[in-house]
Amino acid sequence: MTRVLIVDDEPESRSRLRALLQAHGHAVAEASNGLDALAIARREPVDLVVSDILMPQMDGFALCRASRSEPALARAPFVFYTGSYASAKDIAEARRLGATRFLVKSMAAEEIIRAITEALGDDPAAAAPPVAEVDASETESWRLYNESLIKKLEHRNLELSAEVRTLRSLIVALEQLPALVSLTDTRGRIEYVNARFEAVTGFTRDQARGQTHALLRTNHTDAGLGFEIRASLLAGQEWRGEFEQRRRDGTVFWERAVIAPVRDDHGAVTHFLRLSEDITDQKRAHLAREALEVQRRQAERIDSVGRLAGGVAHDFNNLLTIVIGHAHLVLQQLGPTDPLRADLGAVLDAASRGATITRQLLTYARRDVVHPLVLDAAHAIASLARSLQRLAGDEIRLGFSLGPDIWPVEIDPSQFDQMIVNLVANARDAIGGSGAIDISLANLSLSAAAAAGYSLAAGNYVALRISDSGHGIDPAALPRIFEPFFTTKPPGEGTGLGLSSVMGTVEQAGGRVQVERTGTSGTTFLVLLPRAASRPVGVPSGTTVATLEGTERILLVEDEPAVLDLMRRTLESYGYTVLHASTPDRAIKSLQDHGARVDLLLTDVVMPVMNGRELAAQLRRLDPGLRVLYMSGYSSDVVAERGLLPADVSLITKPFSPTALAARVREILDAPAPGAPAPIAT
Repeated sequence: MTRVLIVDDEPESRSRLRALLQAHGHAVAEASNGLDALAIARREPVDLVVSDILMPQMDGFALCRASRSEPALARAPFVFYTGSYASAKDIAEARRLGATRFLVKSMAAEEIIRAITEALGDDPAAAAPPVAEVDASETESWRLYNESLIKKLEHRNLELSAEVRTLRSLIVALEQLPALVSLTDTRGRIEYVNARFEAVTGFTRDQARGQTHALLRTNHTDAGLGFEIRASLLAGQEWRGEFEQRRRDGTVFWERAVIAPVRDDHGAVTHFLRLSEDITDQKRAHLAREALEVQRRQAERIDSVGRLAGGVAHDFNNLLTIVIGHAHLVLQQLGPTDPLRADLGAVLDAASRGATITRQLLTYARRDVVHPLVLDAAHAIASLARSLQRLAGDEIRLGFSLGPDIWPVEIDPSQFDQMIVNLVANARDAIGGSGAIDISLANLSLSAAAAAGYSLAAGNYVALRISDSGHGIDPAALPRIFEPFFTTKPPGEGTGLGLSSVMGTVEQAGGRVQVERTGTSGTTFLVLLPRAASRPVGVPSGTTVATLEGTERILLVEDEPAVLDLMRRTLESYGYTVLHASTPDRAIKSLQDHGARVDLLLTDVVMPVMNGRELAAQLRRLDPGLRVLYMSGYSSDVVAERGLLPADVSLITKPFSPTALAARVREILDAPAPGAPAPIAT
């Protein structure tokens, strides 16, 4: 087996030639310069030398010259194997020094093997010039060699200068690009970033160098995405996508990136090049459009439900009024132990649930008749504490953290109470056994950026949180929990209107409700209500009249015959004298025919030809001090938005019980008449 000594300062070039020679049965030794080659040959003779020309310490020409006087190499043919720096003078000089072959690295493998095989049969002594000729031309040889080397160096210097100018131009272009540019090694460590990267991220190139792009990662970024991207790039594939990133100051920005592998001359991936643009403004605009679209669809859904609820509310509430009223009238006639009392109680309970469903639908659809007041939320919740504990049950600890000096809010008191009850009942059901429910209040000032996250305006809010230790909300159900009739409870255990009515109550008050936290450790609902500009007022706690009976004359106007008859009987049972009519014009005629003054006009709001407000206006021309109590089974958009009633009138909404009606009538009759002077305090 012949032994070939390869001399080349480029490891990759040596490796390729070694593999080729070994594949054809040659033993191979390697050296990176002429001095190392001489040392190897002295230890173990070689049969052939294959050498590059330009090498450090001792180049190929010097090694070829030295081989003529080196015993270990005297009989070994010498072959030059060089790259792009070979001219006719180089080849002539190589042959003059005794080289038997001159090969170029770009030659095909078959040509190289053939040339080396032929070279092994050459006689190096025949190729070498006579000794006298060598001595005589030694000075000239060195002169020519130096001249050739200087020319090569000058040529290479010109090439390097051109490359430096190109690189400088490239760097200037990269620095001026509007895109963020970064170059990393295959482990993701940053080697270069441009000026735009510094400007957008806030990290200087010195701070970024040696780091990975994880320094920009937010809590929302999937940590596994980096491994996925790296695997794609190492496989030679380009990756495109968007990232939510974090600047050095902690603010968030969005980036759209293209990351591509960078290969060397042999196709191996050595770096990753990342070009990206800051799309924060575009992303915010897109998210805003999406939010508006969601709000639009939600508004359409709410409007559809509202139209449905509003359309049936009047007739349904009239029916419930009849059911509740007649049940109460029958109850009054039964003895305390009469077995029918239980049956009538079930009827009243079912009617009450029906009224609650209608009210919750109207609340969700923002069509419930509301009477907002400036409210002390902490006081209102404290007043509910005992009722809430009974609702939660003995196995659940109910905790309160209502905070000092909580700001007032403007909301319908009864709706506020019902909202708290619904949220606590929801928390209780989520626990399903022993656990804890915590109710807290806190003042919260939101900047424009923070408020935008809740789709609210910047300003001051009261934050109500109700937290439970339950099993959390199924992620699949989470987007739908505020939809009407959506429930995760078994059939018969829930209407699916509790949370939807909570949302209606909160948004009707100008606030927002959302799930702040959910998981296996429990759920927290967050309600944000705007701070009211004025101080809290006293909340009516129901009738405080000593008696429900009276002897006054009441003009009753109702276009539903069954309701008219029920209310007449109810009022007469409390001692009142009742003039009744089914239409406004009949009411006016009845009053004119009797020629007597009445103490109270009790009228439905929506009636054919003339509504209740117009009727009251006509009758007050005859009696300016006439007291008026309106009643309606319609939703608020019919009563208020159509201008049928101003906000400050006395109104009782259907369905109501006979007792509630008698109490409200007594309350109106005992109040000062319209236009009467206020009583003098004593």
